[in-house]
Amino acid sequence: MKIGLAPRFKPQYSLKEFFAALWPENDAIVQYERIFSMKFGCKYGIMFPHGRSGLFSLLKIWNLDNTEIICPAYTCVVVQHAIVRSGNIPVFVDCEKNSFNMSYDGIESAITERTGCIVVTHLFGYPMDVRRIDSIVKKAEKKFRKKIFVVQDAAHSYGAKYNGELVTSFGDAAIFGSNISKLINSVFGGMVITSNATTHQTLLDFRESKFRIVGLVRKMKILTYFFAVNVAFNETVYGMVNWLERKGLLGGLVKYYDEGVIDFPRDWDEMPTSMEASIGLVQLAKYDSIIQERRRNSLSIQEFLKKDERFIFPVDDHLGCTYSHLVAIVDNRDEIVEEFKSKGIQLGILIEYVVPNMKAYLPYKNSEFPVSEYYHTRTINFPIYKAII
Repeated sequence: MKIGLAPRFKPQYSLKEFFAALWPENDAIVQYERIFSMKFGCKYGIMFPHGRSGLFSLLKIWNLDNTEIICPAYTCVVVQHAIVRSGNIPVFVDCEKNSFNMSYDGIESAITERTGCIVVTHLFGYPMDVRRIDSIVKKAEKKFRKKIFVVQDAAHSYGAKYNGELVTSFGDAAIFGSNISKLINSVFGGMVITSNATTHQTLLDFRESKFRIVGLVRKMKILTYFFAVNVAFNETVYGMVNWLERKGLLGGLVKYYDEGVIDFPRDWDEMPTSMEASIGLVQLAKYDSIIQERRRNSLSIQEFLKKDERFIFPVDDHLGCTYSHLVAIVDNRDEIVEEFKSKGIQLGILIEYVVPNMKAYLPYKNSEFPVSEYYHTRTINFPIYKAII
């Protein structure tokens, strides 16, 4: 067992986050919502305990029920969990060739008179052409004479731009996950941003009436988790953590899904805390420097590996990519993971499934997804929170 190991991701914390956790500001949630929404191109923000809680709430306040929601086949399954739990039907779209994101033609052909919403995921920080999607939606709305909502799923794409424009300034709303694996985070939590005043007020009313106030025990759990994360991701300690994970001894602490179950975490309907928002505010202030470093490290790795034919990087818009992950496609994934581990570097294996092929989603499977199926066994991601090359 190797002790020292650079983890595949690591929260970018300093003493400021520790002070924020111990002495949160009373109005931190309101401050965080306001500054966050402005930073990413919208007028209003509403904080949630998870990004999926925000998506669930949006579908509810838009009165979408038993409605088709278009979404990627290759993405984090919590998106589809929110769709089904809200009483709606996921309609899956395969990836565009040479991209991790949805096929534009696939989106257009999936729209029917039953379509109520499209969840546009900008996976791994690679932006989609939001103007092209806007054009597809307007054409469909005219054809079917109905409103089709558009949600930008920005969990991986804080600040991503396409042709210089923030992807989150398009559509009806954008959702963010803010757990420790994200570009910036509030330990737990999520955010919805929008420029529509009615959506904002209705969503705020929904949260205030439907979500539970948390007690002291919950706040202490968040604080304990925050301190534990700072210990666990120390490179010396992380070697042991990774060993425990590989032996299957960490159980639900590291696995966020069950192939056969469509579920939500127990705290999905709890109000966010001032502690989380205070940490989020510190992280938000560091966003620009974090992104600059991640881009620099990502480009360095790609430059270093460009002559190594084992690694293929996508051809998406790199200029607007925020690199939540630097992802490569490889044929011999297990071998490469072990090779880098021997050098003290953990490569990540993420989204190891195609959602409609999961047991719980077979009843919703509407097609085959060859591009997604190719990716899910071949993608790896590199640590980019620091220079490893």
